[in-house]
Amino acid sequence: MFRIVTTYRNGTERPIIEKGPWHPSRQHTEYWAEQLRQAGYVVEIESQAGAVKEDNSDLAAALASMA
Repeated sequence: MFRIVTTYRNGTERPIIEKGPWHPSRQHTEYWAEQLRQAGYVVEIESQAGAVKEDNSDLAAALASMA
């Protein structure tokens, strides 16, 4: 089981972290993660065994400079 953890800022100092519902397949979760990335969100895929790290450093830097 996998889910998407989304991080964004809403005009505040602290980031807002939202955890989505569990999905049975990694492929389905990756599809939705890509949709959120294209919308400008910083996302991480988490499995029930723990977080699956992905390199979003370029996107994170770009979004941080926009804040």
